[in-house]
Amino acid sequence: MVITKSTEPAKNSFSCGVFSNLSYPFWGGDRPEFCGHKGFELKCEKDQFPIIATDQKLEFRLSLLHQPSRMMTLQLENPTDYICPTKSLAISNTPSDIHAFGYDLNLQNLNLLYNCTVSSSTPSTLQKHRISNCSGSSFYGSDEFLENSSVLNQKQCSLIIKIPIPSASFDRLTGDIEDLERVLAEKFNVSYKYDEGPSICDACMASRGICGTNMSDPSREFLCLCRDHPYSFVCKGMIAKFIVDLLPSFLSATFG
Repeated sequence: MVITKSTEPAKNSFSCGVFSNLSYPFWGGDRPEFCGHKGFELKCEKDQFPIIATDQKLEFRLSLLHQPSRMMTLQLENPTDYICPTKSLAISNTPSDIHAFGYDLNLQNLNLLYNCTVSSSTPSTLQKHRISNCSGSSFYGSDEFLENSSVLNQKQCSLIIKIPIPSASFDRLTGDIEDLERVLAEKFNVSYKYDEGPSICDACMASRGICGTNMSDPSREFLCLCRDHPYSFVCKGMIAKFIVDLLPSFLSATFG
């Protein structure tokens, strides 16, 4: 795919709901997938905050976005649907995790485990993590709690949901359903990332390319759209220039 009229959407910013001037890695609405990055599709609704979903298909309302610093504020959509669910949820039973959008030390995973098979003499350490008024044996806990628990076999639970919440919110959890509802409804900040190290997209644009996605790749890897040919990193003929431009900052960061 080369830079043509058909790739113009990737070159231009776009609007989604209440947000305007959006760019890579986001896509959705009138902006096709090849213009963005996997995991950053936005569901656009007129005059509303857009929705972004994890691989587990958990949906979050995007209420604040600052692209220069890669920070966004999220709020779980329909949080009560995940508490003692009585209907089938359209989510993957393969747990997602806290790194769905990036990494933030102020967040922890809240694990909700439903319909678990446990012994009749449940230890008190596990009873403290029981979700009240749920049918069957259901529990909640952090990743650390599950890793250190010798009495709860996660494979014996019919449904496991991981939802990121502010770390401080764990102190308010008692297993009471109303407490869970309040915590899951809280907004939280997350720093999102879509590549490692210096931004691949910045390097592509510096070489006069357009950031996009390789739609022929099942993994939907990054693709730099150039005038002559698409490349995996930067446009051909600009690599040497990019290295020369990057070298001073690299040496400064490495050797001070």
